[in-house]
Amino acid sequence: MRRPISRRTLLRGAGGVAIALPMLEAMLPRSSHAGGTADFPRRFVVFFSANGTIHERWNPMGSANDFTFVDPANPEQLRILAPLEPHKADLVVLQNLAQQSRSHGPGGNGHDMGMGHMLTANTLVEGPSGYAEFSHLPDGSVAGPSIDQAIAEVISGTTPYRSLEFGVRANLDLARQLTSRMCYRGPFEVLPPENDPQAAFDRLFADLDADPAEIATLRAKRKSVLDRVGEDFLRLEAKLGASDRQKLESHLDAIRELEQSLSNDHGLLDGCAMPTVPGKLDYDANDNYPLVGQAHMDLMVMALACDLTRVTSLQWSTAQSGTRFTWLGHGSDHHGMSHEADNDEVIREQLVAINHWYAEQFAALITAMKQVVEGDGTLLDHSVVMWCNEQGNGDTHSAQEIPYVLAGSAGGAIETGRWIDAQGRAHNDLYVSLLRAFGADVDTFGLAEVCTGPMPEL
Repeated sequence: MRRPISRRTLLRGAGGVAIALPMLEAMLPRSSHAGGTADFPRRFVVFFSANGTIHERWNPMGSANDFTFVDPANPEQLRILAPLEPHKADLVVLQNLAQQSRSHGPGGNGHDMGMGHMLTANTLVEGPSGYAEFSHLPDGSVAGPSIDQAIAEVISGTTPYRSLEFGVRANLDLARQLTSRMCYRGPFEVLPPENDPQAAFDRLFADLDADPAEIATLRAKRKSVLDRVGEDFLRLEAKLGASDRQKLESHLDAIRELEQSLSNDHGLLDGCAMPTVPGKLDYDANDNYPLVGQAHMDLMVMALACDLTRVTSLQWSTAQSGTRFTWLGHGSDHHGMSHEADNDEVIREQLVAINHWYAEQFAALITAMKQVVEGDGTLLDHSVVMWCNEQGNGDTHSAQEIPYVLAGSAGGAIETGRWIDAQGRAHNDLYVSLLRAFGADVDTFGLAEVCTGPMPEL
């Protein structure tokens, strides 16, 4: 090709249907087609799960550069991070970070504090209603942007979406708003997550030029969005090299598979209650929790691969999660269990199983990102995926020993394959390091008085 095609090129069809493309070599400057991580944009992903962890079963074993997630002396014991064992070379495990910012500013409820400080590393802001039951700030907010939005400010560029927020039963609690939201542009500028995979699919990958009423009409009439862009696909395919053609075909196959999985005749509805609207998954049903999460992760990977956005997040439930992990055989909700684990060994083992399950989901996400080839690397190589939690201990609402796992190197900016003991350092410093990895020239983030600068280990 004489010149690169635009990264915002769409496959277009009749009726306003349009589908975004993956990142192709033909979109890069001609001199860059030999590969190289510098040619591809960097991405940032937040993966949240709630209510702390069980540290003795979360902590790795070994040394900083030679560690394992499985106990060699007891390999049958369920260890929380064991699903990540195949990905160790791509990870940074951060132990003993602290939310030092929680000792400043208003607020008294541990869930308000944990969730509000988790990504902002900044103080809370009291809302018009002041304090309520259990010291909640029912309509309070945060004093500054969350780290995902600060990074988006640096790397979003000309993408159609500055950031994309997804949720799995991440429903707003009007009496405890801080506990159910994590992404903020600034004080009282919350970014609510999308809980419905079908709505997210329609928004991102189909009918980009249509208004909501037209979208509903088109979805009722068509078999697939892919059927409507066939001619445009053939024209573009003729211009691409063999590698790009294979990647484009794989991308469209993935869209078709996801679209079918969201229909009422295929996988996601197997064993599920029939949703109110035909063709939609009942995304608020407790037992559909794993299915909705998987659908959102598929969408996230596609959105990043298509360069629709470079910043995205997945919020599994809320800080006071009422999710019951029935597929693990549990009858009680996650939040309630977190307050019993220190005194009940059975509940403690169940919480280990819950966090192990979240580690499986995290592993599935990074596996999917590894499967997207970009130059001589992968989508994961050009990203940082951060698994975070709002508490250290779910019973005491501890601001200490907050567990973090990073996956990906941001195009080589972060050295992976390491286990780091942060020794109580403020999590603000982690975020300073991440901002620098994405190109920002900063020394502080969030509450400046608890910052000591970027983490030298990163």
